[in-house]
Amino acid sequence: MYDVVIIGGGPAGMAAAVYFARQKLSFAMFSGQMGGQAIWSSDVENYLGIHNVSGVKLVQKFQEHLEDYRKCMDLFEQEPVLSIEKIHGGFEIKTAVRTYKTMTVLLATGTEHRKLHVPGEDRLFGNGVTYCATCEAPLAKEKAVAVIGGGNSAMDAALLLAKYAQSVSIMTLNEQLIGDEVMIQHCEKSPNIHIVTSATTKRFEGESKLSKIVYESQGEEKSLDVDYAFIEIGLVPQSGMVDFVGKNKMGEFLVDKTGKTNVDGIWAAGDVTETPVKQIAVAVGDGSRAAIDIIRYLQSHPSHL
Repeated sequence: MYDVVIIGGGPAGMAAAVYFARQKLSFAMFSGQMGGQAIWSSDVENYLGIHNVSGVKLVQKFQEHLEDYRKCMDLFEQEPVLSIEKIHGGFEIKTAVRTYKTMTVLLATGTEHRKLHVPGEDRLFGNGVTYCATCEAPLAKEKAVAVIGGGNSAMDAALLLAKYAQSVSIMTLNEQLIGDEVMIQHCEKSPNIHIVTSATTKRFEGESKLSKIVYESQGEEKSLDVDYAFIEIGLVPQSGMVDFVGKNKMGEFLVDKTGKTNVDGIWAAGDVTETPVKQIAVAVGDGSRAAIDIIRYLQSHPSHL
């Protein structure tokens, strides 16, 4: 039986792992994609001590740090956790491969991109429809692209794509862009960014590859010829593997100031919690704080160590 199992390999989970390793705890980490949403960030300019770095490179630095403690933990990548059940003395973690037992759990599962759920979205995913501007921006060189969304993430994607694409259309449901004023000004001043307001995406068209976005604006159906569509309409918490831990109406885990949930022995950290600020630095802090409290919890329960 492990002392603790971390579910999620993003900034919160990796930060916690460093603390557990230094305490020589018996622990495991389950991660679908190391780095989580952090790798989707094109430019990170607010992480103290590191100037203007891409999300991918920042995650690489996190992993290099974690590699120093690699022998101290069991890392299970691409082994999704299906469910968590309460058992005597701890919890049972079920995956598609096997079952594991642990005394405590840290839920750091993060978020995933919200889908539009319109015709053509799934069929053309990977063939013009995508959720990662950071990953695929270079492929948009001299192409016509659209960014669907009207918030900061959509504007961040549009500004990145504008460096490569011939034209970038930001398609927002609202009558104007909503977010940081500086980003709005950059988008409005960019010569190859066009803002389409009051636009509701109806479907994606194309045979084997995306060729057109059909949308509705002010009661009229219109279309836009594009090579790529980048969907940036927000994120949803990955919290479905456990149903007995308290959540808000959005599905985010409810935690106290130390990261504790309403279930003794389970903590949560990072973007999957109700924290209103979804940023890398905040997630690292959340993971560290929760790890410290878990260590104290285990130390106060000698039978657990």
